[in-house]
Amino acid sequence: MRGWLAVALTLICTAVFGHGSEQWINDAKLVDPVSKAFCCGPTDCSVLAPGSVERVQGGYKVNAGAGYDPFFVTWDRALPFSPDGHYHICISYEADGETPKVQCFIVPPSAV
Repeated sequence: MRGWLAVALTLICTAVFGHGSEQWINDAKLVDPVSKAFCCGPTDCSVLAPGSVERVQGGYKVNAGAGYDPFFVTWDRALPFSPDGHYHICISYEADGETPKVQCFIVPPSAV
């Protein structure tokens, strides 16, 4: 009986927490203010490391990490909805399937 209980609890916890830490973006149904595209979900979005965002004239210079050149995101595309005070980025790809683009950029409310 205990074995079945352990299996049931594991399945329940996996179902509840299986979406990753960025599930809140999908749940909030955030939309890019310029393109009007949905920000997507936990597999497209990630929290950015401290120091990877620099405020520059006209917007933000964003270093999204290994495999990506820095992105430039204009002020008007920043979504001031980060609940944890960190920057978050959602990346998708152009029609060619190879060129990355910023789908959404979520900032702490104090950063706009």
